[in-house]
Amino acid sequence: MNPPFFWIDKEGRWFYQGEEITHRRTYLLYSRNLTLDAEGRLLVRLGKEECRVEAEDAPYIVKSVDFIGPDGGAPRDIDLLLNDETREPLRPATLKVGEKNVLYCRVREGMFAARFSRGAYQLLFPFIRHDEKGKRFFLLLAGKEYNLLLE
Repeated sequence: MNPPFFWIDKEGRWFYQGEEITHRRTYLLYSRNLTLDAEGRLLVRLGKEECRVEAEDAPYIVKSVDFIGPDGGAPRDIDLLLNDETREPLRPATLKVGEKNVLYCRVREGMFAARFSRGAYQLLFPFIRHDEKGKRFFLLLAGKEYNLLLE
């Protein structure tokens, strides 16, 4: 069986016909031009050309987080650094916990899922709290609680 033309692994690495794309500018070109077709399938679109993309997990990875707000207290906002080297604000209401306690959020106007890298999750972890019974987990931002949805 032939591998998909383009494939993204769970670490956000892109592959073309089974070979990893290691050229930085090519990698960034493809990941920044990822979109969805009418059925919600992943595509890379460059001009009028497009090609289907398969993904092992989320197509984007949160590589790091930057906290905005008061020092020493809960941050007011959080910016995400994605694997395509772009930044965008975290939409905390989109946070969810998947299998094996992997943290995800939605990016690109909510179009795509992004998987938190271990390092990004560890940076965010000090601001994740739980209720007294330990049944509800939430992110605390500027005094507001955002529930972490469990998948």
